[in-house]
Amino acid sequence: MNKKLYHIGLLSLLIVCFTSCKEVLDIEPRQSIEAETALDTQEGIEAAVNNVYSVLKAQVLYGRDLLAISECLADNARIINRAGGRFFNEGSNIPNAHFGGWATYYSGINQCNLILKELPSTVGVNDAFRNSIEGQVKTLRALFYFNLSRIFAYEPKVEIAQVSKGGVPILKDGVLTPDQITYPSRNTVNEVYAFIYQDLNDAVAKAPNTGAPSRITKAFAQALFAQVALYNQDYTLAAQYATDALNARVGTFVNNLSYITAWRERNNPEAIFEILFRLPSESLGVNNSLQSAYTTRVSLGSNTLAGWGAVVPTDAFLALMGANDIRRQLYQAGVNRSNVVATECTKFLGKAGNIYMDNIPVMRVSELYLIRAEALARSGRDENQARADVNQIRTRAGLTAIESSVAGTALINEIMLQRRIELAFEGQRWFDLKRLGQDVVKTTGNVPYGDFRILAPIPTSEIIANKNLVQNANY
Repeated sequence: MNKKLYHIGLLSLLIVCFTSCKEVLDIEPRQSIEAETALDTQEGIEAAVNNVYSVLKAQVLYGRDLLAISECLADNARIINRAGGRFFNEGSNIPNAHFGGWATYYSGINQCNLILKELPSTVGVNDAFRNSIEGQVKTLRALFYFNLSRIFAYEPKVEIAQVSKGGVPILKDGVLTPDQITYPSRNTVNEVYAFIYQDLNDAVAKAPNTGAPSRITKAFAQALFAQVALYNQDYTLAAQYATDALNARVGTFVNNLSYITAWRERNNPEAIFEILFRLPSESLGVNNSLQSAYTTRVSLGSNTLAGWGAVVPTDAFLALMGANDIRRQLYQAGVNRSNVVATECTKFLGKAGNIYMDNIPVMRVSELYLIRAEALARSGRDENQARADVNQIRTRAGLTAIESSVAGTALINEIMLQRRIELAFEGQRWFDLKRLGQDVVKTTGNVPYGDFRILAPIPTSEIIANKNLVQNANY
């Protein structure tokens, strides 16, 4: 099938279709396909899939905002106004200062839809190749929809019916030309999760076993399924897929002596899937990178001023870690900027060998232990295993193991405490509070769970362009 792929700007849900997304992405040669290249060859399919992977590097996704904005909105971090006002509004939970990325997510989804449509008719490839591509692409599409849903909508079991406007639109058909654009309404939250489940069921069956951490594998599809099920409070399924992913042994649970050095390596050995930044040209720079958001240093051993260091841990968060907790070593004093020296998170410090660029773990082995522990504890199915899992995290950090007397609510609280510490500044805290329907308590002003600021606003341009799209409440 000799169908061309056009670069199109959509008035509604899509910004980029396929071809050269240069203003959004800067990717390696052969990762994008030219307009005259079709999806009817193996090379075309591979280039198209690489292009979808590159969407994940965008600033509004894993390049920065999915991690940094999550920390700003929640209660682990405070904002130092020494970066030209960067992140100040997000840290104060000012209305409309929130996550973005709507168009970028739907661009990635559109690319996935186009690949899945053409894949069955691609010539010169075998079933193993088709299965591998389908598994990867459906995992990517599930990841896009999962992030869209947790940013712009409620989770199924904590949806506030009187104010919820639904989930996000589910688009299953790729768009090549402007005349193919549709203007869908929002699907229900449950419909979105059902669609994600369907994609991940297919992905688990077809994703390849090898390729980690730079490529999606069956283990990551299982890990993502565990996370999605946890958000859906589907605790039996969450525990099952967390166990399956752990048994795949993709990623290494590092020991106490290796924990800090793991964060200094180019590829974190715990990563099950990681967003890779390889080329200096992929750096988002001092104004837009994750490193600059968190730290003022060029590197651990240098006192040269580099980043803005605007998003830093609160004293209350740092106090959660005792003197013997090895994770405290990931937080150290930065460089004087604007007459301020602050303790900063050093998880992301240009370890790829170039300043302002880091490989970003989407999921680590440690999170899988915490997912399984939480799922088992909340369901009451196996508290012994839940204790064993959280003790993996505690003892590796240099803490004593909790005893068998820690059960019920006390056990859940301990698991959530370790999750808060272990995954801090990795973009989890805001979403953990949100998925559990909990208030955000912070010195800049609390955000009760029923507050409209829990959800991000859909961009006004999308609401104007699509009359069927309903804005979130009070925006």
